[in-house]
Amino acid sequence: MAQSCSSAMVSSSTEARVQSKLNPFAKDWNPMERRSEEERSLFFTFSSGHPLGRSQIRRFFSEKYGNCVEKIALRSKGPEETPQFGQVVFKKSTLPLLILNGKDEVKFVIDQRSFWCKKYQDRNTRHGNGGQN
Repeated sequence: MAQSCSSAMVSSSTEARVQSKLNPFAKDWNPMERRSEEERSLFFTFSSGHPLGRSQIRRFFSEKYGNCVEKIALRSKGPEETPQFGQVVFKKSTLPLLILNGKDEVKFVIDQRSFWCKKYQDRNTRHGNGGQN
């Protein structure tokens, strides 16, 4: 009886491995591996005419999540215009996911100004042209 019980255990564990949906050829997970900037970034916009500075954005995220910001890029549509949007790059790829909390877009109020964030997508990726114009 003990013999049939152990062979049943081997059989069921073999079946579990066969039915796994894990990719046996996947690269080993390494928690120390650095993710791309795109994976660690959020795209943000301001309310029209009410931009924020880098220091205000950095302070906001630092107060909520600690020393987590690697860099902030502010952008405008023209060279002489005030910033209208930008990108914040975090030190860890988990921060954008934590901040968005499963939503496509989130709104914050920083110094009485609206600040909208969503997952950053490189222009070429977003338009699906792979770098082609």
